[in-house]
Amino acid sequence: MKAVILAAARSERLHPFTETRAKPMIRVAGRTILEYMAQALRDAGVVDLVVVVNHKREGIQRYFEHGHNFGLNIEYVLQDPIDGIGAGLRRCEPELNGEPFLLVYGDILATGQPFTALTEQFGESGCAVAALSLPPSSSEFGNVYLDNDMRITRLVEKPTDPTLSNYVFAGMFLLPPTIFRVLDQCQHDIEQTFQTLVRDGKFHGVLWEGNWIDIRRPWQILEANRMIMDMWRHAEIDATARMEGNVRIEGAVHIEEGVVIGSGSILKGPCYIGRGTYVGNNTLIREYSSLGPDSVVGYGTELKNCVLFARSTLGRLSFIGDSVIGEGVHIGSGVTTVNVRPDSQPVDVDTEDGAISSGMAKLGAFIGDNVYIGARHVLAPGTRIRSGSVVADSITQPSIL
Repeated sequence: MKAVILAAARSERLHPFTETRAKPMIRVAGRTILEYMAQALRDAGVVDLVVVVNHKREGIQRYFEHGHNFGLNIEYVLQDPIDGIGAGLRRCEPELNGEPFLLVYGDILATGQPFTALTEQFGESGCAVAALSLPPSSSEFGNVYLDNDMRITRLVEKPTDPTLSNYVFAGMFLLPPTIFRVLDQCQHDIEQTFQTLVRDGKFHGVLWEGNWIDIRRPWQILEANRMIMDMWRHAEIDATARMEGNVRIEGAVHIEEGVVIGSGSILKGPCYIGRGTYVGNNTLIREYSSLGPDSVVGYGTELKNCVLFARSTLGRLSFIGDSVIGEGVHIGSGVTTVNVRPDSQPVDVDTEDGAISSGMAKLGAFIGDNVYIGARHVLAPGTRIRSGSVVADSITQPSIL
């Protein structure tokens, strides 16, 4: 059996991070979203993947190549133009050899093994099967209703009740090859295709009660990072990591090869330090912080519940909290991310859809790739900085007397 992973979309809601990468290449807890899902497929015995690409596809293909380093066989299908889920799936039929296949959306994360349950249900019914999850709020998702035989009886694509909480598609399906005939009848509209399967009584669900998240907004990167790290139970420290002097490690701290931790530093797990990273003296790295490979953290800096993708430099005596930092970012000395509002209300974030509430009481900054932020800046809660931006040092110009 093969799996199709949809990874072509631009995902503008996740700017600034998807300005410079495909959405599945966002890092949480040290690895990319796509890598987590590919590993789950491999662990379920599915090693042949068809990845649908377009936006920033070079990054995916450079990282995974043809999958051999990950124990996989990966083929790529270009979706050009980006014309919807159904059209992207339709392009994959020649690669699937007329057999049932898994369909996975490239922006979801799930812990555990959801694919085994899909396979078992498909073996019983022979019909299309969807993994279903129960999020805290389902207003942004298609809502799914079931009968006692786990047959999907109703699909409400855009519910109007914002307080509605119901089962939703978890972005993982097992589909028979006949899906392409239905897809053609529905002019490659995936929503209408699913509605047709529901109407014909040929769509079943399996409940996935493990952790699951659909990453749609920048702050959900922090939620996904926490979800993965909450699964960690023990510290894992590579033998090549070097602790210089008195370093205190508490809890499930993961440290990769070539890391150097300066004397006086404290690491509180769960947290992750990627390969080749240098952490300066007297640094405090608190719970749910993830430092990507080849990062540098200056003396006396504090990090809390933040994600650094890779190759970023944080200046000395800074505070980075509840924030996401892209690749190749330079943050000068003494920079502070303020992560709470004075009125203690949830933090708003300016987006392409206007200012929206994150629903989070503590939220810092979202800084895109290759940003330069000079010394001594204070960033307001919910700040977003576009990739490649330059924020000059906050200094007083000398007077000429």
